[in-house]
Amino acid sequence: MILTKYDIFFKVLETKTISQAAKELGYSQSAVSQTIKSLEEELETTLFIRQKSGVILSRDGFEYLPYLKSVQANLDNLRTKKQEMKGLNQSKLRIGTFTSVSRHLLPSLMKKFIEMYPNIQFELYQSEYTNIEQQLIEGTLDLGFTCIDAIKQIHYQELYYDEMFALVPQNHALAKYKVLSMEQITKYPFIQLDEGEYSLPVQTCKELGLPIQIKHKVYDDSTILAMIRQNLGISILYQNALSDYDDLCLIPIQENLFRHVGIAYNNYDTLSYAGKTFLDFILKRTPEILKDKTSFHII
Repeated sequence: MILTKYDIFFKVLETKTISQAAKELGYSQSAVSQTIKSLEEELETTLFIRQKSGVILSRDGFEYLPYLKSVQANLDNLRTKKQEMKGLNQSKLRIGTFTSVSRHLLPSLMKKFIEMYPNIQFELYQSEYTNIEQQLIEGTLDLGFTCIDAIKQIHYQELYYDEMFALVPQNHALAKYKVLSMEQITKYPFIQLDEGEYSLPVQTCKELGLPIQIKHKVYDDSTILAMIRQNLGISILYQNALSDYDDLCLIPIQENLFRHVGIAYNNYDTLSYAGKTFLDFILKRTPEILKDKTSFHII
């Protein structure tokens, strides 16, 4: 670190001798003396009174002291910011995510963030809610997009909520209805979207006291759509995670199954500067990115 005349001034003030200040700074006594003299000439005054035992602040030195402290504080902040920016530009962010976030939100966030910090690197881990929380606790992820209703131990900031709909083949007995109840849905073989330990349809059925006929459990949305087309069951999926389902019937559910999605982290105080910066960026930019996507309801 390159020392300024203010660093040297405060080291002399701290040690009360030119010689000791020079020793601690690794400078010669003449260099320290010349620096103090230069500062005094700049301010057109005498800051230190030289004595045999060392130096003490002059009267003008006391007057200038608050202002010199302010300058030094700003220099320290500038150095801190420089180190943070250097670290940010060389950082790698590990992000947990799931299908709809990966398709509709995260790529836009990444693009805009990389425009600001071109050297940032992202590592994305597609997973389910429970695993994302565990990885955040273990420290193998920095941030994670997740369903906040599934969170048990970590911190989060809610971003939006989305809705689940029933999907049935066009020739199915339920296809004629404009709205379906969970009671109607549970009467038929069900293909469950595998979201880990927490499943919104399963949780809703438990709360309603309804048995659900889980015939298959599948992680991938597109695979579930293909299975529905083959009459292997019906399902409940998030509308914003779907594509190419025009040959199926998408039907609202009477009980309104809403998933509340947030960005989660284990401990804000221990987040890297890059992690904190991206977290703040997510909170600020998510409403802007999702504002025209009708299946996302911004908080």
